[in-house]
Amino acid sequence: MEAMGLRIPFIEALEQRFRVVLASASPRRRELLDRLGISYEVIPSTFAEDLNKAKYATASDYVLDTAVQKTTEVFHRLKGESSKPLFVIGADTIVVNSRGMILEKPTSRDDAAATLRGLSNAVNTVYTGVCVMIDTGSAQPRVVTAVEATDVEFGELDDAMVDAYVATGEPHDKAGSYAYQSLACFFVHRIRGDYYNVVGFPCARFFQMLRELHAEGVI
Repeated sequence: MEAMGLRIPFIEALEQRFRVVLASASPRRRELLDRLGISYEVIPSTFAEDLNKAKYATASDYVLDTAVQKTTEVFHRLKGESSKPLFVIGADTIVVNSRGMILEKPTSRDDAAATLRGLSNAVNTVYTGVCVMIDTGSAQPRVVTAVEATDVEFGELDDAMVDAYVATGEPHDKAGSYAYQSLACFFVHRIRGDYYNVVGFPCARFFQMLRELHAEGVI
């Protein structure tokens, strides 16, 4: 029997009061958000995601600004056409390898293979920036943000393993060229931190953001 979404009174109040929008096309984020039982629309951001990484002091700063920009684009695109106040949720996920290099989605099969070889026998860190932008009736929206980090330790990946994994097609749309929740589970020895952050959406951190907004009377 399939479990029902988690129905909590302030979650129900959220969807009654606001037009809730997920500014992402990620099926993994949709799946995780569905578990809260929230009724929402999926309107992916058109933000180019071309920020200059060199301008950011840390990977956390970079991933958070990308999430904010994606959320902002959708919020302002919908602001004039929405009959209910907007509650827009945006996120961005990156992987940082053991040498401090930011790894996003691969540009080709060769790029994916090179990325995976660089993860072999090493720890990489997955960062997800989350941004919630809320229309409270003021001139400027309320913006709440968070960044979650999870360390992921890979075992050894030889060329045959890398080639076989790339051939499945799974790495092509994944930050860091792997999906821990799927076939890459065979390569990961251990993680430290939120598993769902590695999947692409830190559920516990997002839920805490909602609880804090509820405590403040925003939702």
